Amino acid sequence: MEKIVVFVLCLCLFIGGANHIFDNLYYGFLPYKYAPLWVNIYWTSLAVMDLLAVYLLVKYRKAGLVLTLVIMFSDVAINSTVGSSIEVILAGMNLQLQTLFLGFCIGSSGWLWQLKAKSNVANIT
Repeated sequence: MEKIVVFVLCLCLFIGGANHIFDNLYYGFLPYKYAPLWVNIYWTSLAVMDLLAVYLLVKYRKAGLVLTLVIMFSDVAINSTVGSSIEVILAGMNLQLQTLFLGFCIGSSGWLWQLKAKSNVANIT
């Protein structure tokens, strides 16, 4: 079950990172011209950050979990703020899916963290 959960986390992060890479390749660096510069920089940085989180989840689980949670908390918060107060039009379904994925990240992180701690104890003894 652990491998399936990690696979889902990695797959979703990879899709997000690939989407941002595509935007940068197709539309150029800082492609989100309709958004404020700070948001454009943040969204552009997700091309690297999402893929870094995938690598860390596979290689250094706890660091990957922390980075994944930071990415998803900030992404949902920024997208919610931009969508409502700055009035940048975002696809509502995308924000809903990101929020759902954030819930999955929160729910699975504690469990995966404990599994990793238990396996480290087992390796020591």
